[in-house]
Amino acid sequence: TCSKSDIQIKNGFFSESTFTYPLNKQTQYKCKSGYVTADGNTSGLITCLQSGWSMQPECIKSCDMPVFENARGRSDGTWFKVNDSLDYECLDGHESQDGHTTGSIVCGEDGWSDKPACYERECSIPQMENNLDANPKKDTYKFGDVLKFSCIQGRIMVGADSVQCYHFGWSPNLPTCKGQVKSCAPPPQLLSGEVKETQKEEYGHSEVVEYVCNPGFLMKGSHKIQCVDGQWTALPEKSTCGDIPELDHGYVNHSAPLYHHGDLVEFSCREAFTMIGPRSVTCISGKWTQPPQCIATEELKKCKWLKIFASEGNPSDTIEFDHNTNKSYKCRGKSEYKHSICINGRWDPEVTCKEEAQIQSCPPPPQIPNTRDMTTTVAYQDGEKISILCQENYLIQDAEELVCKDGRWQSIPRCIGQ
Repeated sequence: TCSKSDIQIKNGFFSESTFTYPLNKQTQYKCKSGYVTADGNTSGLITCLQSGWSMQPECIKSCDMPVFENARGRSDGTWFKVNDSLDYECLDGHESQDGHTTGSIVCGEDGWSDKPACYERECSIPQMENNLDANPKKDTYKFGDVLKFSCIQGRIMVGADSVQCYHFGWSPNLPTCKGQVKSCAPPPQLLSGEVKETQKEEYGHSEVVEYVCNPGFLMKGSHKIQCVDGQWTALPEKSTCGDIPELDHGYVNHSAPLYHHGDLVEFSCREAFTMIGPRSVTCISGKWTQPPQCIATEELKKCKWLKIFASEGNPSDTIEFDHNTNKSYKCRGKSEYKHSICINGRWDPEVTCKEEAQIQSCPPPPQIPNTRDMTTTVAYQDGEKISILCQENYLIQDAEELVCKDGRWQSIPRCIGQ
């Protein structure tokens, strides 16, 4: 037999009242609050063997995943041992009191070393010249807020007509107001690219020119430049690239020994598999764009279709359609038809009759710290994207593109020193 007196549980206790146990009998022990077993549970089992208890129960100090304020932990764990560290990052538009967006805390005997808190970033109203008016007028502006400008007394604006509040401040630079402005000579040539429209001999102040790349090249930076008081804003840049991704159940149609920035590679799926996503990938700055998937044809999911879109049955009634089925539908009170296609269980685009919000343009893109010069005063439309290129010895972190959405630039990347 085994006796409870044969064993001591530091920071734990036996949960049963029985004192002695026969051979092969199990008993449960529990850990005190704030302690767990070696495998992270609050209780465990030991067995009475010929040689005595099967193991020495252990209860170790632990810390639960903390509740963050405007931040998220960079771990999938739910508990941590003493001396374990946990990295965290502030949510977009927030920073700690000392101005950082990331940090680390350590699990100790008394719990976590600190309670991380991130606060909403703000931009104060910028210093402006007397002839410039800005709206909306506030004492402070939150991350993502846009400030729009106008000139007074009939003056002409030189520079961006709006700026946005970012984690590094307002960008781009504020405009100025002038009584007279100069025109520009023809725009400069872009290596491996050309001006989209027929060129003129002279361009007026604020006129915009768009560039396109030659086949085999992709644009880095803003693809539009603007004449600003006799000077063109910065040209976009081109870049070169690297290796090819693998595709499960698929293969590359044609391969080459070396791939350059802008090169496209097409995939095919093996027999009995269907491709989901774009057929090709593009090499951008040493990385390939997201490859497609090859999914077993028999496993493709169907798409649900509300009968209300078919003008029959109750709104809750649904019918199903196979992958790759095209459907047309009309929203109540609208004359035009919308179209959607079933892609492995999802309609693309989403089948909806929600009222579309008024499309807003974004301010000129920001000059992100440690990126190549991208000075431009051109506003962009909703959905447009701009690829970002870091300066030498800096690596891009997070997204590689700025995205114009709802009148603001989203997915702001960072360039971190190597």
